Amino acid sequence: MPEVTEIFPEFEYEYEDDFRQKGEKLVQNAITYKSFFRSTVKKILYTIGFMAQCDDDFATKRLFPWIVSIRGHYSYRTINSFFLIRLEERCRGIQDSNVTDLAETCIVHYRLGDLLVINEKSPVSALSLASEYLKIKDQIHFANLIVFSDSPTEARLRFSSLISDKILVLDSKTASVIANAIRAKYFIGTSSKISFWIAGIREVVYQSPSSLPLENFDQYIKTTRENSDLLRPYITNL
Repeated sequence: MPEVTEIFPEFEYEYEDDFRQKGEKLVQNAITYKSFFRSTVKKILYTIGFMAQCDDDFATKRLFPWIVSIRGHYSYRTINSFFLIRLEERCRGIQDSNVTDLAETCIVHYRLGDLLVINEKSPVSALSLASEYLKIKDQIHFANLIVFSDSPTEARLRFSSLISDKILVLDSKTASVIANAIRAKYFIGTSSKISFWIAGIREVVYQSPSSLPLENFDQYIKTTRENSDLLRPYITNL
C-alpha cells in the first residue's frame, strides 16, 4: 500500500495494483474494437478535462473544476516546505523501540524491494553506501549505524563484508523510518521518494546534513526547490 495511508489515515483510500513489468505480453496482441473504443473515450475525457495526468506542476495548475480522475507521477512535482513541515508533525513522537541515541547515530535508508527484480532498474550498490558512510565518519563521530531497509536480510548480507562497525538493520513502517531518520545526526539516502522526504525535512525543519545519490540530486533540487551546503551528493556506480 502507498506510504501516505499510514501517515494520513483520516482519508479514504482505494488501492489498485496495475503495475506491469516490461516484457509481459497481453493475451491478445491485436488491437480490438473494445480497446480502440476505450482509448478513444479516454482521449476525449482528457481533452475536455474530466481526466488529467498531473506529472508536473504545470499540468496540476491547468486542472478544471469538473475533474473526476487524476493520474500522475510524483517525480517532477514540487514538494513544498509546507508539506515537509506537516509531514514532520505527523511523524513527530514516533520512534522505533530498537532505536536509541539518535543524536549520535548515522541512519541509512536502503531501498531494495522491487528493485531486486526489475530489470530496467537496480538498487544503489552497498559499496557506494559504505564508501559514503566511511567518508562521513572521517569527519563526524557516530556511536551507532542503523540501516532501514525493506529487505533487511539482503541489506545485512550486502553490508557485512564492507563495514566493520556494528550495524543494526531494521525493517520498519515508513512513518517510523522517517521519524527516526529526520532526527539522526546524519542521514544517507538512496533513490527513493522516502529518502527525498527525509532529506527535505532535515534541511527545512532541522537544518541537518544528508547525502543523496548524485544521479538523483538534480531531481531532488527541482522537486524541493532546496539547494544548500547541508546536502552532499555521492557517486553510486562503485
